[in-house]
Amino acid sequence: MDIHTVISAVLIGVGTIFLWIAAVGIVRFPDFYSRLHAGGIGDTLGALLITLGIMVKTGLTLLSVKVFIVFLIYLITNPLGTNLIILEAVHAKDYQGYNRKVLRKKNPRSEKGDESHADA
Repeated sequence: MDIHTVISAVLIGVGTIFLWIAAVGIVRFPDFYSRLHAGGIGDTLGALLITLGIMVKTGLTLLSVKVFIVFLIYLITNPLGTNLIILEAVHAKDYQGYNRKVLRKKNPRSEKGDESHADA
């Protein structure tokens, strides 16, 4: 076994472990936002390590360039998709009063008027 095979096996193995840890985090974490965080971070790191392992194994060839391009597409779409899902959930459920804070910034007079009537 040459050194490229050993390095490739280690990178692919560690990447697989990160993917498994992310999968366990998705199942075990208590709330929606923690689960998305585990999936977003763990999947991206696991995919990076597996991609690097494949690139080390194949050497500097056209295949390794194609694998790297696929990883770059994944690197853009995975965090973007996770972020959009979280933002939609925040807007839909008014997580921690987010929508009220945005409305208060847009129209501060109506909030002040509502508060004065609520105290009376």
